[in-house]
Amino acid sequence: MSLPVRKAAQATWVLAVLVLLGSIGMWLYQNPIQDAETAQRLGGRYLELAVTPVILGCVGLCLALGAAGSALDARVRRSRQGLTQRLSLSPLAVVDADVAFAVREMLVELQGVLRGYISRPEPDMIAFVDVLLDGAVRVGASDVHMHPLETGTRLAFRVHGVLEEVMMMPREHHSRLINRLKVLGKVVLFRSDRPQDGHFSFGTPEGPADIRLSLLPTNHGESVALRIARSTVRLPELPRLGFAPETLTAYQRLLDAPQGIIFVAGATGAGKTTTLYASLGYIKKTRGDLTRIATIEDPVEYDVPLFSQTQVNAEQGFTFAQGLRSVLRQDPNVIMVGEIRDAETARTAIQAGLSGHLLLTTVHASSSAGVFNRLIEMGVEPFLLASASVAAISQRLVRALCPHCRMAASPEIDELARLEAVGLPTTGPFYVPVGCERCGGSGYLGRAALYEVLKVTPAIRECVNTKSPTSRAHDIAVSEGMVPLLAAGLAKVNAGTTTLREVLRVVG
Repeated sequence: MSLPVRKAAQATWVLAVLVLLGSIGMWLYQNPIQDAETAQRLGGRYLELAVTPVILGCVGLCLALGAAGSALDARVRRSRQGLTQRLSLSPLAVVDADVAFAVREMLVELQGVLRGYISRPEPDMIAFVDVLLDGAVRVGASDVHMHPLETGTRLAFRVHGVLEEVMMMPREHHSRLINRLKVLGKVVLFRSDRPQDGHFSFGTPEGPADIRLSLLPTNHGESVALRIARSTVRLPELPRLGFAPETLTAYQRLLDAPQGIIFVAGATGAGKTTTLYASLGYIKKTRGDLTRIATIEDPVEYDVPLFSQTQVNAEQGFTFAQGLRSVLRQDPNVIMVGEIRDAETARTAIQAGLSGHLLLTTVHASSSAGVFNRLIEMGVEPFLLASASVAAISQRLVRALCPHCRMAASPEIDELARLEAVGLPTTGPFYVPVGCERCGGSGYLGRAALYEVLKVTPAIRECVNTKSPTSRAHDIAVSEGMVPLLAAGLAKVNAGTTTLREVLRVVG
């Protein structure tokens, strides 16, 4: 509604000016000015005769309507910023109970604001989209999903890896919503029979956010996915990520290594990017501002002034491997490679790790010990991999119990049997979810991270050199002090952070 109000206000201001200028013009037409004395005399007569009550009334009415319209527009625009005074969450924030509760509160408030817009007779879709995107940035969402269904359009945010429903929008507004996004993304308005991609910048109080638009035709209309890249983010600190104290100390020592490679393994959405950024922040803090840190990413999702960030572009032939070779010529101390996807990138990373650089990267592997055989399968020489490797980390995210309603209870017999099978204690305590108002009845609030840190020792290097099975490398690492994921998860269970069922579901 803000846009029609604004246009009406502008029109009445213009009408007031036109009435005033028209009366002056008509008077001058009837009484031409020949010199300064005549102008002064005619000006006085104009004020006496031309400014009649009718003209004054018209001008006054227009001015009053314009002022009222401007005031109403300002009020509507202020209401559009319903979340701007609320806490702005970083997409890299550690999702503890406080953060999860803040996200929940903000989503509830945002839903109310959006319903207020969409329930009006003629919804202002420009304002609706602005509020939706502002809310997404505020809660730290990485993606916005708009999925058309037979009954309406489901709007949802992906917040810290979890899809959160915002609202179900009436179906009759879907086409207007899509058209507004197409205008922003500068894609073809009339095409709805093929996928389209675009991008645009969206201003926020914290700075601009770059938004990538993806449109996909479906049987109920075009589906939309928006990927949000924040201009600036706050880096999380390593101690807040959820490492056990002894594991954190071991990992920090590994980050002090002058050269070599630290691999981070985990599924998509397991928090690997958060761990990498927190690790780079720790290195920058401990080594000093003059430490040169370069990253190669696809894409650069978060602008961090502390780093020199490069985005690859595979369509233009600029791959991770080419980017890494170019970055090496920039003389960095520490390098972060977003992901090792192929043999060329893996071999280039190994060379960097052997030539005086500390390199952090991610690998798709099911465990920390499985990283090495995964890279050997890519074609990396085992002896080079063994020489360059410093450590391998594996991580998982589990749902955290709501601290306000969790309840002590014994787990199922089969769950305890799985602990006994690997030699872990079954004495507890154990907790189960209950559900309350603060957690929305789910019994869970936020997430917790599980980590295992495998240090590459001479025995592990021997395993890599001989291409030993992953299970052997894992057993050796445990015998040398590594806390495996399941044991780390059990510690979280006993502390009341999560449930045994959740740990077994995620770790396996």
